[in-house]
Amino acid sequence: MLSEKASYHSLNLATQSNYRLLSRLKGEFGTWSNAWQNFANSVKTAEPNQDLEKLNALSIQLILFDEKEYPNLLREIPWPPLGIYVLGTLKNFDQSSLAIVGTRKASEDGKELAKYFGYSLSKSGFNIVSGLALGIDTAAHIGSLDASGQTVAVLGNGLDQIYPKINKKLAERIIKSGNTIISEYPPGMPSLPHHFIERNRIISGLSKGILVIEAPENSGALSTARFALDQNREVFVIPGPIRHPNFRGSNELIRQGATLVTKSEHILEILSPESLKEKMGKNVFSFAQNQEESLILNTLSHSRQAVDIDKIIELTKLDAQTANRALSFLIIKNIVKETESGYTLY
Repeated sequence: MLSEKASYHSLNLATQSNYRLLSRLKGEFGTWSNAWQNFANSVKTAEPNQDLEKLNALSIQLILFDEKEYPNLLREIPWPPLGIYVLGTLKNFDQSSLAIVGTRKASEDGKELAKYFGYSLSKSGFNIVSGLALGIDTAAHIGSLDASGQTVAVLGNGLDQIYPKINKKLAERIIKSGNTIISEYPPGMPSLPHHFIERNRIISGLSKGILVIEAPENSGALSTARFALDQNREVFVIPGPIRHPNFRGSNELIRQGATLVTKSEHILEILSPESLKEKMGKNVFSFAQNQEESLILNTLSHSRQAVDIDKIIELTKLDAQTANRALSFLIIKNIVKETESGYTLY
């Protein structure tokens, strides 16, 4: 007798992941095995056990909706995936998980913010969920990995190929660090345009909330936000200049009632107040993400009074642009505050 996994996998291949057809087959025949037996005549060359062996040879795990390993958060959403393919180690998404999404054509500031939030929230115990796309997604994954945190990438294609190809090394880093890449599509399935929209419901579905960083009008990040609202998830948004195209969708989300945030503590206050208390007790130096920030924190920690920008530049040997940039991000992180006399630690 064919197993449920083998039957579902072959059906998924044969139907090219047609969600409506697969759902109808399962509803009509009760089990994937029965569905395959009634569908098999139209796919005479397929052999489910061989298909499953090929999947195992790729080190890809298949988890069906009714198996205990299937994430409970994902099970709650409308139109949950009927099965998910997994590379790496599947995490416990019933703990705190947060999605970070935004445009592929992100500004340098946007990518720095995504990296900061990925890093800071990972340090506070969150799993960071994103889509491995260029721009905001990539930066969020890197921030989480730099913090030795947990992250999961959700793809819109089969796991035998990494898309985009430029992120293959990042995908390898995610796997080697004991983290996860998942998809609802079987190996061989390409990255079709509608797959990214379908993928976005999984990104939000695996999370207790999503953070939107730089979302232009009609961007994929906005579709993830809409899925999050349908799934009763929290939606957080970083605001931006009203004339900047990367923030038109973001600012509209805020106008419609999404929570405006400028630092990770704003998210922690809503989703994880205990983590906030723990985080505030840590050494501020653990939140410096580069040498420039460390130099500034070291300078301010050795001063009993506020230090103006000229003195900071003199003591750190940083150029004015670099020093101001690093200070801006330390202020956003709520580690440094600006006073009339200069800058000081909180």
